[in-house]
Amino acid sequence: MNVKVPPSAWALCLAILAVSCNGGLNGLVKSPTPVTASTVVTPDRGSLVFSDDFNDSASGWSTATIGDFRASFTGSGYVIVARNFVDHDVAAPYGIPKDQLSVSVTATEASGSPSGSGFGADCDRGLKNPTITYAFVVQVDGTWEMIRHDQRPGAAKQHSMLKRGTSPKAPGAISITVELMCATLSDGVTTRLVMFVNSTQVADITDPVSDLPRLGWLGGLVVRGEDSGPTTVTATHFEERDLTL
Repeated sequence: MNVKVPPSAWALCLAILAVSCNGGLNGLVKSPTPVTASTVVTPDRGSLVFSDDFNDSASGWSTATIGDFRASFTGSGYVIVARNFVDHDVAAPYGIPKDQLSVSVTATEASGSPSGSGFGADCDRGLKNPTITYAFVVQVDGTWEMIRHDQRPGAAKQHSMLKRGTSPKAPGAISITVELMCATLSDGVTTRLVMFVNSTQVADITDPVSDLPRLGWLGGLVVRGEDSGPTTVTATHFEERDLTL
């Protein structure tokens, strides 16, 4: 069915668009302020571009059951059950790449999950299938790890441990928030990685990749399995922020 819009309505739409693009009636535009190597960052930095409380099973998150991975929506949130030692990257249903992106996940982990298991946030970069993934995982034994997964053709090493440490809080029955900032700097080579657990910064490192894919970062959550024992993670909140705005 075709609906004709009166010219006056188009004028109104254009007026609204002009106000929106100019930042309001005063014509103020928020200028981008990219993160540099020395910028002091806080967990709430950046403009919120995507948020989900996992109340809608049709929101675009995976609900697949594939091998050692199973995801579903329940009254408690978005539940992922994982087995075997692998990082399961679950892409968020937000597909606008950012050169500087913050990703945060709030979740619980069931008692009885193996000590090496855990959850966290990740950033993917590359065309079609991710070629570079930074995964920040907090484990139930109270440790955390920052890993680069490199799927580029000819990569010297596919999985590299960049840093590890002790977390101020471990996953468990009480929810924690894990946040990863992936900010590619102006040289287009170096990515600054800043990690938080419950708003406490645990690391701030840089990682240079000489042929980093030009497409920006996309966010997701990651669940790490361990051995054959099930790892059950229930996510209740997810956010992505553009760090430049």
